[in-house]
Amino acid sequence: MDKQLLKKMIPAFMAGAFLLTASLQALAAPLTLPADSSKIYQVAGRTPGNVLKMYKKPGEGILVNIPHNATWLVRRNAQQLVGNVLWEKVSWDDMTGWVESSALSYDAESTSIAAARRACLVDPKVPADQKVCCGYPEKAKGLPFRSVPIFSVRGLTAGQSLMMYVEEGNQSAIAVEIPHNATWITKIGKVAKGGDVAFELVRWAGQNGWVNAAYLAEDPAKTKEGDDKRRLCSGGKELLPAAASDIVCLPASVIRRLRESGALSDDVLKKLAQQPPKKN
Repeated sequence: MDKQLLKKMIPAFMAGAFLLTASLQALAAPLTLPADSSKIYQVAGRTPGNVLKMYKKPGEGILVNIPHNATWLVRRNAQQLVGNVLWEKVSWDDMTGWVESSALSYDAESTSIAAARRACLVDPKVPADQKVCCGYPEKAKGLPFRSVPIFSVRGLTAGQSLMMYVEEGNQSAIAVEIPHNATWITKIGKVAKGGDVAFELVRWAGQNGWVNAAYLAEDPAKTKEGDDKRRLCSGGKELLPAAASDIVCLPASVIRRLRESGALSDDVLKKLAQQPPKKN
């Protein structure tokens, strides 16, 4: 090859390689965004059982499964383009990490609730010791109340979820995927038992459904925190003891979903479906 031609080609090649490297670095570099924590976002475009995974880094190191219908996500001021996927840094619950930006949708209702709570927190007319009650439901004030044991998920790892099944409704029968580290789960008062397996009717994040009780552990610290807040914010003086759960049969729709998923044996499912003897 002609030496003069080679001398011309090498600088051109190096320049092209530099531009390519710079382009790839630009795609991977964080893109700054206006930070606005006043707006609340929700997961969009997902179906029951199809969670939104939060990662330590875009696509690397799962932190938690965010339910398909979760809200109260706050966008941070960073995005990152990796290949054809735009990732965004968000906070949800008490965790911060990266999720696919296309899965976020503005939640006007939650944003309004958050704004009202912030206004209450800065309102000088609200006593300092009552700030914790900002957002406490008005209809719950002045009513006698019971201690409500709070439960947390146990026995699962990041990337796993505790499935909550609904009695009726959509075809999948999945109400929500409770994260592996979730807490503030409350029992509603019904339990279906079959051999060594028990399913509890619980409430979490405003939704009711049935979960495998083996993955629940009582959280004394959260229980005390919740009881103290209800005593203060409701104005009640007496804290009644927690009520015991009634034993019932597991709803047919939940039995069907468990059978389809192969989660439990037919023998256990039959026991869970048996109607318990009626109390005299």
